[in-house]
Amino acid sequence: MNPSIVFDCEKILPNRFALTMAAAARSRALYRGAEPRLDPSDACVSELALQEIARGSFTSSELAPFLGGPAGTKRLHSADPATPSRQQREAAAAPVSMPPEAVHDDANK
Repeated sequence: MNPSIVFDCEKILPNRFALTMAAAARSRALYRGAEPRLDPSDACVSELALQEIARGSFTSSELAPFLGGPAGTKRLHSADPATPSRQQREAAAAPVSMPPEAVHDDANK
């Protein structure tokens, strides 16, 4: 594989995380039988996916799920204020200051 292909891809998708996600999604699609947009020329699916991205074979709407911003970002819903937080319910772990005997009841058995 040509190592400079990643630099060509970064011109299309500047965020390396987004590039990784887009290349992985396209690789899976090619592996499952999607029609290549370029001549495969004995390239593995991951290399072909990167070549397709680098050559601009995708529309902006196809790349939108991998881009940041309003078009591609899905936000998590805010927590319900009526739901008690973990701190209000119980501790997830014992404090470091507690002796081991207090944490493990059967430590001396």
